[in-house]
Parts: sequence; C-alpha cells; structure tokens
Amino acid sequence: MKLQISLRQLVSAFFLVLALPLQAVEKNAVDSDPEKLDAISYFTALSNLANPIMFAELGESLITSPYERDDWLRRAGYVTRPPMPDIAIVGPVYRSALPRFQPAADFSNPESLRWQPDSFDRTLDPQAQAWTLLKITSPQFHLQFHDLQENRLAALMMVPQARVQARLLNERLRNPEGLFAPRRPDGSFEPATPADQAATLWGLSSLILAASRPRDDYWHQAYRALVDADDYRPYAANALAALEQLPPSSPGDKAIAIEALGRYALIAMDRQQRDRALSLARDHGLSLLQAPAERTEDLAMAAYGLTEAGRLLGDDRYLKGAQQRFRQLLRRWDEKSGLFVTDSKPAPIVYGPRTVGALVAALNAMRWYGPDELAQQARGIHPRFIENAMIRSGLLRASPRALISMAYLNNPAVARFSLLPDPETAGTAPVFVSEVHYENGEWRVTDPLFRTADALFLSNMLALHTQGEADTFLPDELIKSLRGPMR
Repeated sequence: MKLQISLRQLVSAFFLVLALPLQAVEKNAVDSDPEKLDAISYFTALSNLANPIMFAELGESLITSPYERDDWLRRAGYVTRPPMPDIAIVGPVYRSALPRFQPAADFSNPESLRWQPDSFDRTLDPQAQAWTLLKITSPQFHLQFHDLQENRLAALMMVPQARVQARLLNERLRNPEGLFAPRRPDGSFEPATPADQAATLWGLSSLILAASRPRDDYWHQAYRALVDADDYRPYAANALAALEQLPPSSPGDKAIAIEALGRYALIAMDRQQRDRALSLARDHGLSLLQAPAERTEDLAMAAYGLTEAGRLLGDDRYLKGAQQRFRQLLRRWDEKSGLFVTDSKPAPIVYGPRTVGALVAALNAMRWYGPDELAQQARGIHPRFIENAMIRSGLLRASPRALISMAYLNNPAVARFSLLPDPETAGTAPVFVSEVHYENGEWRVTDPLFRTADALFLSNMLALHTQGEADTFLPDELIKSLRGPMR
C-alpha cells in the first residue's frame, strides 16, 4: 500500500499530538493542566520555527540528497517512500520580514503560506542562525510528541538545516578579525556584537552535543549517524575564541554566555578546554553577581544566568544571587494587569520577544530550580503572564489553530488561541511581531516586523520541562559528569 503524506500531516508533526492512547504519549506529552498553559508555549514556539524555515521562504533554499531523505523515512518508521509535499524549506535564514502572505493563505496549498518577498531583509545575522540552530538541535523539543511517523520525519528533516547553519556561521559569518558578525546582501560585514558571539557558541555547542550524547532515542541516533561531531568542533573553538575576544557586557549577554560556556564544557575533548570554559563561566557569573541590574529585562536575565552559573559551578552564591534578583523582579509584577512593569514609567508597558523571553527564562528558573517559596510564586505567575504577554497582547499575531489536529483542539489550554484571529482573516502568519504596547487597559502592535533572532530567542525560552530536562537549562546528568575525570 502506498503511503501518502499530506501537507497537513507534515505540518501537524510540528504542531500536535494526534489521537493516540494516553499511555502511548504520557511520558513525553506536555502537562495537560489547562491552567499551566504548557501547550500554548509549545505550539507557539513550534509555529515560530516552522513558519519561517518551512513555509515562508525566508532564507536561502536548502537542497537535500534523496539518499538522506530515504534515511529520514526509514528512521521515522516508513517502509515505502511516500511523495513529499512541495514546501519552501530553507537553510540559512534571513534577518527579518513582514509575515504577510503573498496571496490569501490556504493551508492545503503550501505556496500560499509564503511571505511577501519584497519585505525581506536578506542580511545573514549570526543570532538568527544561532537561535534557529539551537531550537533545531534541542532534544526535548523533538522528543515531545514524537510518537508518530510524521512527528519523527519532521524532526529529521531539520538535520541538514542544522549542518548548513553551522557551516554558514563559521565559513561566511566570521569577519577578518575572527568575530561572528552580520553579513549584508552585498557581502560586507556589519559590526560584531557580544550577543553574536555568545549565541553562536551556544548554537554550535548544542549541535555537537546532539551528535555526541549517547542517548538511545530515535533523534540522538539520527544525529550521531548524520552529523560528525568532530567536523564542527573547530567551529565551536572559533566561537569560544570570539567570545573571549569580544566578551559580554550586558546582563543578558552574560547570562547567554554562561549557558553557552556550560554547553562548551560538556562537549570539550580535554581537561584544558573544559577548565577554560568553566573559568570563563565563573568570571561572567561573578560579574553578573556583583553588577546591579536596573532594567526589568536585565533583572530577569540575571536571575536566569545566575541560576545556571550556580548549577554549573556548584556554588550557592550564584543561586542566592538569582533568588535575590527574582525577588526584585517580583516587585515589578502588577497583579491587576497580569504583567511585569517595564522601564517606560509610568506607561506604557513595552514588550518584544526579547523581554518576554527573558521573563519566561526567569520564571522557569524559579519554577524548576528555585526554593519552594519562589517556585510557588513563579508557578502561579507563569500561566497568567504567558496568556497576557503572548496571546492577549497580539505579540503572537495570529492563531496556529488551523495547523492543529481536531483531536488536540479539545485541549482546554489550546482554546486560548481562539483569542487571536485566524491567519486567513488576519492575512499574517502565526508568528511573533517585534513590539507591542499596553496602556490604559489596551494593547496595540507598534512594530509588526518578524525579526528572526528575537522570535527564535523567545521560542527557545518557551522550553518545557519533561523527563527531568528542559532545553534551555543544563541537564543535571551532564553537569555531574563535569565533576569527575574526563571520559
């Protein structure tokens, strides 16, 4: 019997758990409690990954080998080759675009999901590549809802994207000084920033970890077979050198650097490399601990970064510092609006994906690794903040409900998407815009642009905690391995 994969089935691999018996998906499913809104976080993150890289044509085309496609199908569990739908998969991703459809959107027609190309900023931005690469190579992201063939196929289709983005970072986005920097369409470089270096190190280290970690699931088996980790170790070494050359200065960049250095320590091949990474992480942790944070976003990133420094280095000073920053952040929680007040006093509250991502990271740090008192407060705030800051605000511009199966639409949490317009009605893809304002009880979109780096930053921070791990936090099992001798 010839197998068929429709566009909706393939898209559904990103967006849903189909109607399976509960016991078949229980260990990997998101929390079904509608008040926790984990399903909203999951599907929103997936929408912001899948739309630009698989439908919008927001990047350079990706060409894959038919032999590799056959390997994906075999690993996904297919026994015959089904026809593949015509979707606009890209490798390198562009910096930004207006996420408006060219014709009217029709979710049975892949071509109608492409965005207006005259709005594309075709600059190749290291952070856009790195945050996309990180989401693609985040294991829990692909182990949640992976039970069906279509789920696994969609995950494996992204392996070549990961390889291409890593090569792009090292071969095309390193300037003559050895720093990772945005490259304009004319080939010239923009100035490099500390954020470019930290994000690149995290993304490249994540790819190597995916291709070398000895877990026995389908996804890690595929990465070990299809990606030679040793090919990319020199790239990560270049990123480490770049981070040393242009170190982070803001609390947010320091937090990202700490996490990236922790990942690099996990993939280091000798004690000298590992110790170098841990020493740098300690330096940035101490700097983060000692420097005051005034802005709401800075407080949130400091809480996240210090949590990870404490876990990585086994030092309670950082954990206590994280808790102190989070308590400061709680004083900015406005119970009436269900939002954290930002820095534009007295109004409006201004949110973009970076600020929301920072606040989600801080809430997750306390939900999962904070003391009971703060964990309870973070768990209470988290779902209300998610609904207000992402859904009611219009930061997520349209609903991804059209891409979710009927079986999963019955989930009470998913019903929150009904607060948003359908993409066909709105004429825009279900992705993040760049800025929204809240004032006098009303939201308005002030910047409708989709910026890849910012949107994927938030998408990464929307990680879920399943099987004892979350993709934006260092795995406890691997942290313990750093305490012993090199393998």
